[in-house]
Amino acid sequence: MRPLSIHLSREGYRSTWRFFDVRDGLFLAFRSLPVTVLLLLVRWQEPKALPIVPYSVLILEFGIFLVFACTLRLTRRLINDAAHTPVDRPRALIVGSETTLATAVHHLHTSNEAHVLGLVSEDVRLAGANIAGRPVLGHPDSLASLLVSHRIEVVVLSGANLRCAAQVIRDASLLDVQVRILPSGSELMDGRVKVNREVSIDQLTQGGTKILNAAHPAVVQCFNARTVLITGAGGSIGSEMARQVAALNVDRLIVLDHDENSIFELMNELGDLNGRKVVPIVGNIRDHDIVHQTFKLYSPQIVLHAAAYKHVPVMEDNCCEAVLNNVAGTRELADAAIEFGCERFVMISTDKAVNPSSIMGATKRTAEMLIQQRAIENTGLQTHFACVRFGNVLGSRGSVVPIFLRQIAAGGPVTITHEEMTRYFMTIPQAVQLVLQAATLASRGDVYLLDMGDPVKIIDFAKEIIQLSGLVPGKDIDIKVVGIRPGEKLHEKLWRDDALVTPTPFREVFQVQAGIVPAGFPQLLAELERAARARKSGAEIQELLYQLPIDYCPEKMEVTPMAIAN
Repeated sequence: MRPLSIHLSREGYRSTWRFFDVRDGLFLAFRSLPVTVLLLLVRWQEPKALPIVPYSVLILEFGIFLVFACTLRLTRRLINDAAHTPVDRPRALIVGSETTLATAVHHLHTSNEAHVLGLVSEDVRLAGANIAGRPVLGHPDSLASLLVSHRIEVVVLSGANLRCAAQVIRDASLLDVQVRILPSGSELMDGRVKVNREVSIDQLTQGGTKILNAAHPAVVQCFNARTVLITGAGGSIGSEMARQVAALNVDRLIVLDHDENSIFELMNELGDLNGRKVVPIVGNIRDHDIVHQTFKLYSPQIVLHAAAYKHVPVMEDNCCEAVLNNVAGTRELADAAIEFGCERFVMISTDKAVNPSSIMGATKRTAEMLIQQRAIENTGLQTHFACVRFGNVLGSRGSVVPIFLRQIAAGGPVTITHEEMTRYFMTIPQAVQLVLQAATLASRGDVYLLDMGDPVKIIDFAKEIIQLSGLVPGKDIDIKVVGIRPGEKLHEKLWRDDALVTPTPFREVFQVQAGIVPAGFPQLLAELERAARARKSGAEIQELLYQLPIDYCPEKMEVTPMAIAN
């Protein structure tokens, strides 16, 4: 009779066992209760009809049925949860108020998006309590220590109007922990928040996502059983180089950077290269002693030189530091490579080195000519020198993508410097894969270019990111033009108009034949380094760069007659 009673209501069979919860249990009890009530009425009105069945047995039978039915459905749900729960769910902490925490826990548990380890509440009275089966671990003031002690990977803000949201985002960002916002239903219905989605870097590349191929056989052979030194290994490009080189059969990998934290994080990520040695070195490429000692101790056979100061507006105000790091540091490494018989030396350059208008671009072009000059002077030696030049990489530190995403998350506006500005773009893994291919080519100071597709207008790029975030440019998020910053150009080029560009054995790598280095270049270079070490003024450094054969042409620069004569 009881299944018949449940069946009389169509809703009784609409409950999906895989998602059985308290509401379904109450509904099941309500629909099965009429049978028990009917039996109790029959027992009361016609005692002779059920002479040996006490009232207690009828009530107990209802309880046993309910327990059995609910247990069966819960077992089905638990089996489904176990079968569909990802093994590698991120460890999460939910920050919210008493009214939003339970909903957030239920949402994340149902969706299996994260493994919730605990809760953080703005209400100090909830500390130590349990909400929806999860412990309240503390107040937002203690978030930093909780993130470290529980090894949290994702912080979920439950409710977009939390008073502590800014503090949570700041603390999480300092510890490189992702932050996700889970607005409440009332906030969504009231229009107090906008629904947006996370933008993947690969969505922004031309033609959509490009899947990286396996390492080219020439790359595998070139790096096989070699000792590889990567400078700037803690940076965006350097760390990706370390990852891809670590996947090759290298004998030893040396990672050098002046930032200890970046090296520490990289070492934890790389592990032990299947038993082969990873050597962390904290030091500055400008330091002759640390560079000389590194080459003397480990004799690297391949050097991938990615260490550089790269932010254009910052370097305009720090001319001496740009020269010392980008030029003098490169010279220290190149000279050590020659002295210790290094096989290959590859320097990462930039499109800003072509007809440079900024200090950063001028120092990188000077470094390119330095590499060419060392290659020409040492033709009898075994070291192959090369530069690899490419444009902007998506997702690197200081690139436009993280900046735009932060501005979108803050509600806008998204700021661009000029409506007509264009740039080349490529993802970091794609760029590094091509750099390793270029490293295999026998070169005497040549510059290699990466195929980066067509240049993209920054304003169109900003609109695309806003749209990929699920928002409407100009309506949900404004775009504001703030003007070109010091040293910036409207358009970048990958080679000079008179350059000889030829293909290479690799389809997406091109070669620019090295030009002639004037006889007076070493003397001008030495004078530039002396001025930088003496911390001469920015104007004096600019004049010295102007005298170099690098086509340096800063906008609005005033130079002395002597500089023009040279």
